[in-house]
Amino acid sequence: MKSTPILALASTKGGVGKTTLTFCLAIEMARRLSGNQDNRDSGNPDEWVVECIDADPNRTLYEAVRKGRPKGVHAEIATAETLLPAVAAATARAKVVLIDLEGTANQAMLYACGKASLVIIPAQPSLFDVVEAMKTSAVVAQAADLTGRDIEAKVILTRTPVLRQRVAEHSRRQFEAKGLPLMRCELVERAAFKMMTYTGQSPSEDDPEGGAASNVAALTDEVMGLLGMPI
Repeated sequence: MKSTPILALASTKGGVGKTTLTFCLAIEMARRLSGNQDNRDSGNPDEWVVECIDADPNRTLYEAVRKGRPKGVHAEIATAETLLPAVAAATARAKVVLIDLEGTANQAMLYACGKASLVIIPAQPSLFDVVEAMKTSAVVAQAADLTGRDIEAKVILTRTPVLRQRVAEHSRRQFEAKGLPLMRCELVERAAFKMMTYTGQSPSEDDPEGGAASNVAALTDEVMGLLGMPI
């Protein structure tokens, strides 16, 4: 029996876009996996196909899901003490599990990485983020050592300008020089991603034909491919 894919979004630095990315991926994955265009959750656990575990004390992801009630998406709160049983329960009822972590190296991050099929490390195009991505990668390596298995981890550049700039290209070279694999797609800086905090809706719901929605679709294609899920 094929195991449920688990995606952890981790960074030792806050404010890099973990929650934004998790929220967008969860909604787009649920839309594809459920095959239901109705975008409001009925509250029926049998309809949940994507389980989000919010392990950040700020609870931003949990509140966004509760506000927007996206179809097929369920969110719950976890701490370092409750994360492992929460993951076990989520994998039993969902088709994919997404874990949004606090922006610091802690026990919850180690546990989540140890359970993950894939770890995505969001990072902005700056030297500070290169350093923090290396720290996060070290936590993934520690989790791999503890679990005795390889854990794939990739960096995704976030909040990049719509028009590619030299700093983004330079940052890509810096990540590559440090041996940190990069995703092909980036999370581009767009107003639609800020609007989510007010509407509780992802760009794919709010403006399906917009650039942000296209960005999310491409990101979801790449992530689901890395998880071995049908796109």
